[in-house]
Amino acid sequence: MVLFSGKLNTFFNISNPYIFPVLGINLLVFAVFVGYVVQKKIHDKRFVNLISGLDALWVVGSLGIVVFQLFDLTSNGYTVIGLVAVWIGFLGYKQFVNNNNVLAKGKF
Repeated sequence: MVLFSGKLNTFFNISNPYIFPVLGINLLVFAVFVGYVVQKKIHDKRFVNLISGLDALWVVGSLGIVVFQLFDLTSNGYTVIGLVAVWIGFLGYKQFVNNNNVLAKGKF
């Protein structure tokens, strides 16, 4: 998103040149946080639930954009947002369920 913001702006029909770089930087920060939690093998349920919660917020926001056709995007743009939302929703759900199962069994 940071490197290809011009092409993404065209694909999504967005005229604001700052949307994708800002979104991309925020996703990189999120990825670093997730990587830190994974690499340090932090087994604090709160961190995993925070990550799952942030995933859920992404899904809700994305579905809101798609359902209400916000921002006058292209149909391909809405499709991509919807597909990414479904994928992130699936991953967030699996993280949440697995986190609760692992901690309930006492296996770290």
